[in-house]
Amino acid sequence: MKTNFSLLFYLKRQKNYVSGNVPIYMRITVEGKRAEIATNRECDPKRWNAKGGRAIGSKEGVKMLNTHLD
Repeated sequence: MKTNFSLLFYLKRQKNYVSGNVPIYMRITVEGKRAEIATNRECDPKRWNAKGGRAIGSKEGVKMLNTHLD
């Protein structure tokens, strides 16, 4: 039996967002059923690669964030 599985990391901005860090959420989809989980991490939207689902940069903090998401 084949199972359809998808994992997505994304930034979830509040409606009243002005600037600053935004929480990172993880969405898991299995056979069309979704579940969202907060990762308890934050990232600046300017440093986020939406297509890749990771932070952009080579600083230690960015590397640790990407390692945590992996």
